[in-house]
Formats: sequence, C-alpha cells, structure tokens
Amino acid sequence: MKAKSWGENGWSRYAAFFTGLGLLVVGTVIFREFLFGNAILLYKDIGSDSLIDYYPWFVHFSDYIRTEGFPSWSFSIGMGQDILYLAGYLLLDPVTWLPKGVIAPALVYQHLGKILVAGLFFSRFLRLRDLELPASMLGSILLCFSAYMTMGSCWYILADEIVCFTALLLGAEEAIKCGRWYLLTLAVALVGFLGSFQLYLCALLLLLYVPARLFEQHGWQPRRLFRTCLLLAGAAVLGLGAGAFITAPNFIAILNSPRGSGTASEVAMLSSFPIFGLESQLHYITAALRLFANDLLGAGDGFRGWINYFEAPLTYCGLLCLALLPQAFIGATRRQRIIYTLLLVVLILPTVFPWFRYLFWFFQGNYYRTYSLFWVLAFITLSSSAFSHYLRGQALDLRLLSATITVLLAVLYLPVGDLQTRINPALKLQATVILILYGTILAVGQLVKRTALAGWIIVAVAAAELIQFNRTTVNRPTVTKQELKARVGYNDETVDAVRDIKAGDHGFFRISKPRPSGSTVWTSLNDAMVFGYYGTSAYNSFNNVNYTNFLAAVGAMPSGAEHNTRWAIGLLNDPVLSTFACEKYALVDDPVLYQTILQYEFVKRYDINYLFRNQLFLPLGLSFTRAMTEEVFHQLPTREKSEALLRMVVVANENDAQKYGLTLLGADEVKQEIDATSLSDVVPLRRNSALNLTSFRQNRFAGTVRLDQKSILVLQTPFDRGWRALQDDKVVPTLKADVGLLGVALDAGEHKVELRYRTPFFRTALAISLVSLLFLGFGAWRWPRLRLIDED
Repeated sequence: MKAKSWGENGWSRYAAFFTGLGLLVVGTVIFREFLFGNAILLYKDIGSDSLIDYYPWFVHFSDYIRTEGFPSWSFSIGMGQDILYLAGYLLLDPVTWLPKGVIAPALVYQHLGKILVAGLFFSRFLRLRDLELPASMLGSILLCFSAYMTMGSCWYILADEIVCFTALLLGAEEAIKCGRWYLLTLAVALVGFLGSFQLYLCALLLLLYVPARLFEQHGWQPRRLFRTCLLLAGAAVLGLGAGAFITAPNFIAILNSPRGSGTASEVAMLSSFPIFGLESQLHYITAALRLFANDLLGAGDGFRGWINYFEAPLTYCGLLCLALLPQAFIGATRRQRIIYTLLLVVLILPTVFPWFRYLFWFFQGNYYRTYSLFWVLAFITLSSSAFSHYLRGQALDLRLLSATITVLLAVLYLPVGDLQTRINPALKLQATVILILYGTILAVGQLVKRTALAGWIIVAVAAAELIQFNRTTVNRPTVTKQELKARVGYNDETVDAVRDIKAGDHGFFRISKPRPSGSTVWTSLNDAMVFGYYGTSAYNSFNNVNYTNFLAAVGAMPSGAEHNTRWAIGLLNDPVLSTFACEKYALVDDPVLYQTILQYEFVKRYDINYLFRNQLFLPLGLSFTRAMTEEVFHQLPTREKSEALLRMVVVANENDAQKYGLTLLGADEVKQEIDATSLSDVVPLRRNSALNLTSFRQNRFAGTVRLDQKSILVLQTPFDRGWRALQDDKVVPTLKADVGLLGVALDAGEHKVELRYRTPFFRTALAISLVSLLFLGFGAWRWPRLRLIDED
C-alpha cells in the first residue's frame, strides 16, 4: 500500500507559507552582512558589472523617468542611444523606480524579493508535478541558492532569468495539468522583458519541456500531442504579442548593434570550430568541479578555473542533486527513462563538445550562462522527484547510492596535474563530509522506515550546506555603507563639479572625464549615467552600431574589434574630436596635459579633480556646404580626420553630395583646406552657422539656423531612423553623415529646425501588445480552462 502522501494532509495548505519562510530565513542568513552589516550589493572585483554597468543603468532610468518620462533617446550613454530596449528593467528590477539615493541599499531587498518570487513559482511547479511538500520545498531552496541565483546578486540578469524561466515552467505545467493556458501567455510576455534573444531561449525550453511532459503523462498519441502543442504554441505567441512593446525595441537595438549587425562579432571564428572538437583539460575539470561548489576553484578574482569566475559553468545546485540524480531512473516508467536519458544527453553534449554550446548561442559567444540554468532546472527537478519518491516510501537503491557517492568523491579527489593546488581544501573537505552525511541519512531513514523524518533532516542539511557554500560567493569585496556617504566612488567631488557646471550653464554640452569614479579597479565608462551629464564613452553590450562606426572611422577605437564595441572609451584622447563633439568642460585628475593646450582654461579644483573649460566649444548641430566621400575620409591620416570633420561633412558617395547640393572635395583639396586654415579660424565659422537651440529635451529639441546656401546640419549624435527632422514645421530628409552621425538636409535661408525621436515601430509594437492583451482578457474570461488532452 502506498505511504500516506504529504499532499493529503493539512500541511499542504501552508506549502507556500512554509516555503516562503524557509527561503527568507536562508536568504537572511546568507545575506546578513548586506542586511545588518556594512556591505552593499555592488561588487568591486570581477563582479564589478554590478557597479559599472547595472547600477548606472538603474540610476539613469530613475532620473530619466522623472525628468523625461517613458524611456526613449538618451544622450548620457555614449554619444546618444535609444534606451527603450532595456525598459524591462522597470518591471524586473523595481529599484529603478526609487530615488537614486536609495537604489544601492535597496539592491539586497530586490534580490531577496526575486528569491522569494522564483522560489514560490518553482515550488508550485514541483507541487503540480505531484511532489511531496518537503521535496518541493527542497527543490525551491536548491534553485534559489544555486550558483546561478547567488551569482545573480552581482550579475542581476541571472536572477531575472531564474524568475522568468521558473514562471515559464509554471505556466506550462499549469496549462498541461490544470488547463490554465493564460498563465503561460503571461510567462512568455515576462520572459520577453528580459530581451528578444531570451524569447528564443524561451521557445527552446518549451520545445524541450512541453512534448516531453505530454509524452511522460499520456504516452505516444501523435494527433493529441500535436493538437495540445499547437494550442500551447498559440498561447505562447499571444504572450509574444503582449510583450511586443518591449521586445520589438530590444530586437531592433540588437540588430542595430555591432554584434547584431555582424560588423563586429565572433560568428566566423566560433562557427569554424570542429563539431566534435574538444576543449582544454582545465575546461573539463572546471565543469566537473563546479558541480560540487561554485567556489571550489576560487572565488571572484581568485578563481583558478577555466576563463573566469562568471563565464565558467554555473551548475552548482546542491550536493544532494548529484547524489540523487541516478535514483530518478529507479522506479521510473519506461517513458520517463527515455525522456530522462535524452535530457541528460542534450545537457551534457554542449559541455563535452563546445561547438554545440556555440550553436546554442548562435555562435555569438563562448558562454555557459542560460545553458547552465537549463542544467540546474533539470538536475533539481529530477533529483527532487527522486526525493519525493523516497518520502512516499519507495526504496532507494542503496548500492547505487553508495556507488554514486564513491564516484563523486573520486572526482573530487582526482589527481590531475596541479588540480589539487587549485582546489579550496576547506570546501573540498566540507563537500566530502556533506556527501557522506546525505548518504548516511538517506540510508538510515530507509532502513528504520522513517523516511519522512529523514526527509526533513535532509532539507535542513541542504539549507545548511547552501548557507555555508554561498557565504564565500556573496562575501567578496563590495562597496560599503560608509563609502556611500563618504566622498569616494559615485559620491566623489564629481557631484559638486557637475552641480556647479549646471548651475551656471544651461545649454547643451558634453563633459570629458577620463578618470572613472566607480570604486573599483575596473574602468567605468558609464559615469555620465550616474552623475547626470553628457559624455562620449559607454560600456554597453549593444552600443549603437553607428556610434561605434564613427569611433572606428576617426581612429577612436580599433576597427572590427568586438570587445571595443562594448568597452568604448569615446573621444577622450583627442581634444579636436572632443571639440567637434560639443565638449565644453573637462574634469581631469592630471592637469598637465590640459595646461599645455591653449584652448583649455582652468576653472576650479575639486580635491583631486581639475575643471577646465574648452574655449573652442562648438554647439550641437554644425552646418556644412562642402563634403567629401567616405572613401576619401578613410584614406586620411588619423590626425587629419578630426580636422576634416570641422571643415566639411562626410557623405556616403558622390551621389549624396549632388543630391543635397553640396560642393564635393577630393583628397588633395581636403588636405589643402586643412593646411590653409587653423582651428581658431574654423571654430568661429562653425559657430556662425550652427544650430541655436531654443528648447531641449533628450528626445525632442529645436533651434534656429541661418544658412547662405543648401547645407547638411550634422548633429553630433549617432544616426538612428527614429529621428524625424522638421524645417519650419515641414519634414526634411535625415541621412547618415560622418560615417555614423545624424545629418539633416536644409535649404538656404533662416529656419526653425526641430528634431523629434520616436523608437522605430514602437507604435506598431504597442498596438500589437494592446490587441494581444485584449485577446488574452477575452480568452481568459471565455475559456479559463482548456481540456488539452482527453483522458482515455
């Protein structure tokens, strides 16, 4: 007779409460230094993306929605970019709604909130799969304090992915088990807030899970399975439509980036790797040992495994998963064994043969990331199922359990090269003790027929293991609460300098700031987003391709270097280019160079920073009547390119020059023009015919201009087809000028010129979202539950 199920007693009513309480207790212990101590969830080591990437975006969104409204064009990222593609932060990372002064301390509460939400989603998912309460609680805790989630405390996208993909699994299971299809629709829309590429990963997960789950439950019924998959695909497509107003701008931004457009990517290199080629020995050692503990090969900058701490496999999800995984096959049906075997092959193949992992990412990078998350979800689900069978009284194969633990210990103590010198000896000893302890508790519980009591002890031991192992992961060098108040980092004297500048100067200008303020040894290129000024540098995974094309064309970054398209230092190293790009102030820690350049005037000292004013400042919007082609421009020496930009506009070809009534100059004429006039002579000419701003917002500005003949007005911001130009309230053409900047064709005379920005296809995407939501509401009201597969 089957043992009494935990789901059949009163405890099941309080499953969510006890699960949530357990998650919060474990989370509070692990993050106690951040809750009650001195640490802030901003890391200074290799996890400094939290400090120099995510935090600046959170602060910038906080400022932007207060001053400009819904995210659109921003001049604070690089030389300008549409930021709507990251508006998913507004939902997934709610700290963006807070005043910027409280964002940093609130990060730990945001992370604990994600732990709670993801844990409850996953617990409900496991309960729908008929797992016992202790097993569902255990699975929830293992997921929420896996390496993937814990590393999400500094790479926040990882935690967001766990929330979204657990919601996706829950939505799929609710549809399959209970017929509540609309939850799958909402989950797909939520995944879309991560980004358009994650929708591909979403489709991949559903293609793996839904048919396998239906086959597991109902066997091979092709017509019924196809019908059910088709209905769920419709629900998923409706979710795609519901989130289109975020995913469409994200997709466009990716396509308009160097990586998405193919101008700088690793596709050629990675796709040429042999299909069954192998990785290094260190890679396989790292992949094996990271299953035992995330920090077994070192933490943070002290990591001694393959590539680095973040890019290496993030597959640790509790030692119990390793011990119980083989037991999932014991007592499983034939269908389940087929599914489990295929699943393990699919998961292991990309680790053994990296070409398949590159394929997983469309050859865009040598990553583990979400692939590791799929691994974690599968391992926890299978091991939790085996644990649930154990709680119901189904006997474990103790010989298999003993053999499994023996093999695991053998791997842990593998004598390969200098391996043992790389391993943290304390963690290795702890892992050894815990593995043996798990085996002992499981065996004793089965032998004395007290599996329920043994189950709760296992849950407690697993919680203790996760607390101990995660302590090293989270307690790495971070910003402290004292530093938030002290005049260091993002609270240094830059705050005073920018405040003083803005108090006396209300026009459009850029500030050059070579010294980063982030409290980290890693260079910060996003200071402008934190301090609220306009610069030219940017650290961003998907910088605007026209921005990077311009930088490469003028020699400010190497051409075709994928890494530099993300870490773009801008125009910091060339005073002439900075002048062209509206630099009016320079805030530097080394004044020697600027003291030797006549165009810079010293203004004031702010502790270690010196403020200089560029006396040759040029405004936003320079008009030109003469042009040269891109071919001629690329032939110029680097030092002459910056001079040329101040004298003429660069157009794509001769036809463009004729089309817009410009005088076209050849290579020799360009050089003669540069030699004939000095910088001090050219600047007044540019100012006389420049755009005189009368109003300015980041996505809409206007001014007046007086021209003697047809001209091209060059706006020193990247070209984007979302810009619309008006001359005296009539639409005029925009074009790509200067190999990537925004140009506007104007007629002779005195004109009012207005520039407006709207994210391309945003209205269409918004209409699709609204229609999809209407369909969702009607469908959920009319058909709240669907009987997807009729029982025989």
